[in-house]
Amino acid sequence: MSENLARESGSIDPTAATPFPTRASLRRAAQPSTSGHARRSVTAQSAGVSAPPVKRATGESRWRSIRSMLIMALVVPGIFGTIALPAYAFETTPAATTSPVYDTGAQSLIVNNWQGESVSRDAYSATTPEELSATKAALAAAAAKAAAAARAAEAKASSGSGSSGSSGGSGGYPYSTSDPELAAFLAGKSDTWIRPVAASISSPYGPRGLICNGAGCSNNFHDGIDFGTSCGTPVKAISAGRVTFTGNAGSYGQRVVVDHGNGVASIYGHLQTGSFKVSVGDLIEAGTVVAGVGATGVVTACHLDLKIGINGSFTSPVPYLASRGLSL
Repeated sequence: MSENLARESGSIDPTAATPFPTRASLRRAAQPSTSGHARRSVTAQSAGVSAPPVKRATGESRWRSIRSMLIMALVVPGIFGTIALPAYAFETTPAATTSPVYDTGAQSLIVNNWQGESVSRDAYSATTPEELSATKAALAAAAAKAAAAARAAEAKASSGSGSSGSSGGSGGYPYSTSDPELAAFLAGKSDTWIRPVAASISSPYGPRGLICNGAGCSNNFHDGIDFGTSCGTPVKAISAGRVTFTGNAGSYGQRVVVDHGNGVASIYGHLQTGSFKVSVGDLIEAGTVVAGVGATGVVTACHLDLKIGINGSFTSPVPYLASRGLSL
């Protein structure tokens, strides 16, 4: 009966020396097998017969396939990359023919008759801010002095042939520093100064824009003050003196000059043509009408241009007349 059970289970070989299985054979028989040869291998071992080869596990075969694919994925691109590498990627020039970058061999170039370009520099030799300010101020003063001299020369040239008589002078208007008759006439009268016209100042003394018309162009510095009023308005002498000029003064228009002695003169410009009320040589009082307001010379409208001259140079009429007690 035991023999029949063993045959049915297939785990005991009836031809084996020991018909009953050992513990080791039973354990091997109890382990799961991937094929139907497990029980037969136990029987073969019990009978002393070699069992047929068993196939390896499916997991090991799969890993081997993956490993092969990884190797091919790495090797094949490397082969193609090496073939496609450009030839100029490799150094073909012998090292002996390449100059080292640290070669510092000196070279010189000699040029005959060479002259360097001259560099134009400014005239400032100062270095501190204070010195620079003083230098600039000195240059500005020199420029202003030169401009004043130029204006005086122009005014003198303008007044030339228009004078019907004068006692000499410069700066574009005649005046006298030695006139005994005038000095005697002015005794007790030189302190009286009045306003030339009853109008307000329309253009002050100082820099201004150029004015041009058919008679020419004005200076960019106004040497007098303008009183805006209608043409024909009577113009009065601001103080007693002698008339030294009446006539045309070019860009200054029709003009009258009154000498007040001691090198001081008053000049009335842009007067109306034919409106002169005085003649050269006349001794007149303060307030005497000399002419009428006009628009002659370089002007934009009717007005009176009043200038004050001292020893041949123009000065601002407002502060000068204020020092004489006349507020404009």
